[in-house]
Amino acid sequence: MNDEIDMIKQARPEVTPYSEEAKLAARRTLTASAPPRRRPYGIALVGALAVAAASVVAVATLFPGAGADDGPTVAVGTASAGTGERAAITLPRIAKMSAEEVLGRAARAVTDLRPGDDQFIRVTSQTMYGAFRMGANVKTGESIEESRYLYRSKRTIWLSADGTRDGALKIEYLEPRAYPGWPIPKEAYDEQGTEWNRLPVCGNVSETAYTSLKKLPGDAEGMRAHLYARDNGDNSPDAGAWTAVGDLLRETYLPAAQRAALFKAAATIPGVTVTEDAEDAAGRKGIGVGRESLGIREDIIFNPETYELLGERGIVVDEKEAKAPLGSLVASTAQLTISVDDKAPRVDDPHVGCG
Repeated sequence: MNDEIDMIKQARPEVTPYSEEAKLAARRTLTASAPPRRRPYGIALVGALAVAAASVVAVATLFPGAGADDGPTVAVGTASAGTGERAAITLPRIAKMSAEEVLGRAARAVTDLRPGDDQFIRVTSQTMYGAFRMGANVKTGESIEESRYLYRSKRTIWLSADGTRDGALKIEYLEPRAYPGWPIPKEAYDEQGTEWNRLPVCGNVSETAYTSLKKLPGDAEGMRAHLYARDNGDNSPDAGAWTAVGDLLRETYLPAAQRAALFKAAATIPGVTVTEDAEDAAGRKGIGVGRESLGIREDIIFNPETYELLGERGIVVDEKEAKAPLGSLVASTAQLTISVDDKAPRVDDPHVGCG
């Protein structure tokens, strides 16, 4: 089917190709009646869900911004989570350790699973993103009352190492949470249970396939140029580069040389600082390396002893700009496992094809 997604792909060949999962989500957005728009941090606005911009826009964005001053954790008051409860607000504590030091250690700690071309990378993760509903009903044109909530899931994805075999995606929906400062809407509970999606290849090798990622620069200078070469949309070049870092780590598996180069290149992005008190979606404590953008500090979290990647988080540091209470957690992920499988689960999905 030659739909809006493929038309945009043809018109914007420089944009990273949409994953099949993103295409499915975008098609559901285009055919539904004013669905909520999810905002998975770390994904650029030029991604697949941007095709819904004509009606209800599904926007994805990560954590951009300027650096923060060194200082202790500051308790600044309380805020409602939209459920009547009051939670203490604590801002991230900027560490004395430099981003160059943390990311340098992460670069030196990388290993490689070395999957065979005929094998699959399996990644399991837990995620929490903001979901936004606004705009107009695509059928009636009537305005939709704005609502927000935090969409949560546990995901397992199987990706063909050489990009030539169909993959699979399993989504287990978790209990949604109220978006800070907003009541939780009833549509937050619409998606429950477990969903399976087939990820067909359709004759195209994805840029996120292991064999494709091996072609990226293996040195810091070349990787930095790659990060800044992407289309940033309305973001600044530095914010766009930081978003690109997250995109290369999320539900993918970079070969060791490219991952080390990525961490070294990330350390050169202006505004990147370190926080001591980061926590991922699985509750694991770590060191956060991040930037601030649009009032949100976007951290990539590392194990403080092994410097293994743990996950990401988004914390509100500017209430006015982020339109959420100061200190609120508005995004959180955890990379739980990465392994190599000989096969991916077979998924019979009549709604997915290559026509």
